[in-house]
Amino acid sequence: MIHRIRIQNFKSLRDVTVELSPVTVFIGKSGTGKTNFVSAIRFLRDYLIQGGVPPYANQQNWRCATNPKGPPEFSVEFTISGMNTPFHYTLRLSSERDYLLLEELSCETETGQKIIFSQAKPRPPSSSPLQVSPSVIWQVPPSLISPPEPGALALGRLPGLEEAVLAYTALTAGIGVYNFPYDVLRKSETVSSNFGLADKGENYLQVLRQLLTDLQDIETPKAMVATLQCLNPTIATIQPNSIQQPQRVIVGHRLGEKILPLDLDQESDGFRRFFAHLLALYQKPSKQTLVFEEPENGIYPAALKLLGGEFKAAPDAGRGQVLLTTHSPMLLDEFSDEQIRVVELVDLETRIGPLAQDQREALREQLLHPGELFTVETPRMAAGEVETAG
Repeated sequence: MIHRIRIQNFKSLRDVTVELSPVTVFIGKSGTGKTNFVSAIRFLRDYLIQGGVPPYANQQNWRCATNPKGPPEFSVEFTISGMNTPFHYTLRLSSERDYLLLEELSCETETGQKIIFSQAKPRPPSSSPLQVSPSVIWQVPPSLISPPEPGALALGRLPGLEEAVLAYTALTAGIGVYNFPYDVLRKSETVSSNFGLADKGENYLQVLRQLLTDLQDIETPKAMVATLQCLNPTIATIQPNSIQQPQRVIVGHRLGEKILPLDLDQESDGFRRFFAHLLALYQKPSKQTLVFEEPENGIYPAALKLLGGEFKAAPDAGRGQVLLTTHSPMLLDEFSDEQIRVVELVDLETRIGPLAQDQREALREQLLHPGELFTVETPRMAAGEVETAG
């Protein structure tokens, strides 16, 4: 679970630090930076997977508009399921070219903070301002007999160093970032470079097959069907047409004593989008952090209460932390004031913080419903509590 993340000089995020809960909901007007926050998490994950700026980012302007020369930096405090050790990972990149300025991984131990490794590019001596800065060097080398040369991304290429392997896994395979298209689950593709359900859900057949063939956990598919039955009581099963070589998904509808099999393509767009979110939440192995962007899109409003319940139940069920952005009053009604973060744009820079105190009190006293922050009152950020790093 990510407890705290600081993002600097990435798109509209000049310097933002956000404290995250097991479930955190981001709200705000369009254009304030909610998507940029999600993009920053995805960028960090993909940078670690690929060992450099992902191809899609090279086609976008991911540098900060108000501080284009400021080095992009990501700092994440997180824990891993089953471990009490808090980790802290920092990555700073050059604002001009794709190379490291700083990379450091540390963890908290009973005796204090332990730096697992640290590499950085030293600044030139102040007495010689024209001197070229030296290359990246190990500030604290990893405790390996033959550590790799510094300069390239280290996290992910330190086999044998348990803390680094676990941290890499948590920040790559452990993070899912989802913004499902309207035609999701229509065409299955093999996605070998992704861990678990792909960002657009294109490998859904593989994920569903894995769920149904896990005989150690036969309750998960049953739980998914039970949730779908709340949408349509006739649904009896949902499974690939073949376990050996699946080509499509079949939804079984109960008609009296018999089952009518229908292709998933014959179901509504809203049903498929709802099922895509269930696959993300129930996939195996589970994610550490699941990020959803406007999950309400294309889903029948009455189904949003059910989806909100799935989001809230995920952390306690061991399915991962949930972060989501939304513009839906009905979906927002499912969450508490402690789970809400307000996103605003001030002087072209994104600010993120908790609700204003008076609005939080109004929600607690039920004078205001969360969804009314979209319809009755504009959400306001608490004065003096903006979650930026100081």
